[in-house]
Amino acid sequence: MPGHEVERRALLTPVLLLLLAERRGHGYELVQRLGSFGWEEAESAHVYRLLRSMEKCGEVTSQWCASASGPARRVYAITPQGAMNLALWFVRLGELHSTLHLFLERYVQLEDVGGEDARPSGHPPHHSGHGDYIRRMRR
Repeated sequence: MPGHEVERRALLTPVLLLLLAERRGHGYELVQRLGSFGWEEAESAHVYRLLRSMEKCGEVTSQWCASASGPARRVYAITPQGAMNLALWFVRLGELHSTLHLFLERYVQLEDVGGEDARPSGHPPHHSGHGDYIRRMRR
C-alpha cells in the first residue's frame, strides 16, 4: 500500500466519527458516504473492523435494526465519548491543516526543487502547475 494511502486510512476514524455525528448509519451506508471524502472505493472490511474497534473504545454504539427490505442491519451511532474525540480530532486536524497550508505555500515559492543537479537537463522544476492547485485550495 503506497504511503499516502496509509496516511489517508489514518483519517478514517475522524471521518467516520463526523459522518456518525451528522447522522446514524449502517456499515454499508457509511462506506458509501465515505465517497464524499474521496474514498469512492473504501474497503468495506476495513471500515467494519474500524467500527468494531471504535465500539470497543466507546466512541460508537450499535444496535440491530429490522429492515423493511432485507435482513436486519447493525446501525451505528456516535457516543458522548466519540463526540469528545471528534472535537479533539477537529483541533488536531486544524493544526495539521495550518502546517500543510504553510508547506504548500512555501513549496510553490521554490525556485528550484532539488537543485539543478537533481533534475535531468531540460526538465522543468518539479512543482510546475502546483501554483494553480494552491489557488484552488484558497477558494
